Amino acid sequence: MLTDSHPAYPMSCFVFLHVAGSLDETAFRQAITQTLKLHPLLHSTVEKTGKVLRWVECETEPVIQFVDDELALNSAAPSGIDLFVEPGLKTAVLPSDTPGRRTIRFEVHHSAADAGGMLRFIEDVFAAYAEIKKNGTTAFTRPAVEPELLSRRGRFGWTFWNFLRLLPQQIWGLDRARTFLFHRIIPLVPQKPDLSRQMPPPAFPALLSHEWDVDQTRQIRDRAKQAGLTLNDVALAGTFQVLNAWREQQKIPCQRGYLRLAVPTNLRTAADRLMPAANIVSMVFLDRKPAEISDTEEFSQRIHREMEHIKRCNLGWALIHGLAVYRRLFGSYKKMIDQNRCWTTATVSNLGVCFAEAPFLKRDRRIFLDDELELLRLDSAPPIRPQSALGICLLCYAGRLTVNMQYDTTVLRADQAETIFQKWCDVFKE
Repeated sequence: MLTDSHPAYPMSCFVFLHVAGSLDETAFRQAITQTLKLHPLLHSTVEKTGKVLRWVECETEPVIQFVDDELALNSAAPSGIDLFVEPGLKTAVLPSDTPGRRTIRFEVHHSAADAGGMLRFIEDVFAAYAEIKKNGTTAFTRPAVEPELLSRRGRFGWTFWNFLRLLPQQIWGLDRARTFLFHRIIPLVPQKPDLSRQMPPPAFPALLSHEWDVDQTRQIRDRAKQAGLTLNDVALAGTFQVLNAWREQQKIPCQRGYLRLAVPTNLRTAADRLMPAANIVSMVFLDRKPAEISDTEEFSQRIHREMEHIKRCNLGWALIHGLAVYRRLFGSYKKMIDQNRCWTTATVSNLGVCFAEAPFLKRDRRIFLDDELELLRLDSAPPIRPQSALGICLLCYAGRLTVNMQYDTTVLRADQAETIFQKWCDVFKE
């Protein structure tokens, strides 16, 4: 991910927290500074000595901006993170159109943490903030993270014996590696991005969001369950259908190509429960020829069976093993990363239920950090890559399903993105 980052397409993940009430700036700054001591990768740079890369923890104060008016928003616009010169986390507190509300934006370099790691970091910030506001007293206890566990984050819980046990299943990953390398992938738009640009796309990150209420979310889950599907299956099948309809409408030629969805997979084990924020994910890839895609129940069931097979055979490891072999053979990932080639049509990420076990005072299942500050909802989005013009993220908070879509404003107009997003949301309608 460090090698794949580009000034025009930074490897940045975002989490937006929409809060209502009074946010104490001094307490918030103190909470983040205090919490970063437990999550050192978020406040570290990368140092290169020869061919060796290592994390170096910063001694400077973290970047935390408070923006009080719309006129100052440009100065706080995200421009990506260069881990060789600055730490992997930037925080900004932004104004809202609604009085009494603010938006907290966390930007993190994906090499430093994934969404799961960021959610744990945010929980710890919440806990520190609540404790500071209550003058050191707290009504709850929670297990503290253990920074020393970071030394094993690249092992993913593997031992020699469980590697041997799972080796027969991993054979399936060889065929997936072959298709990943040799399938021709159909991009969402035909034109190639401008990689000479040294800044992210305008209005970065361009994010669309929709939230369903508790009853609607329950109905969506019930319909999926009655069909023998998971929420993820519905999202993946629906994404293929929406993208194929878009391809037909825009008359983008197939040329014996495939639509490909990149699906992040969490590789954390039970032993990683107390690990600080880090990147512990892999990717699986679903490829479909346009002629195979339909809005039938059978198509959704095929997606379901493939995802179950991926879980059963632990095929999330296939990319990790493949990259390890590639590095052994060629010594570097740079030769593999071709940013002029379309590797995926889109990314679909599912964060699951957020803050499900957060030990905070709640009202109507939303988090109250203290009597004056409520977390209304959150948004998130995976990075977008060159020629992969959009990334979709699902999450559930306070019993409400939210879907976000980040898109590349250099290749998609706002009205085009709105059309795609609306059709995608319609996937969950009855």
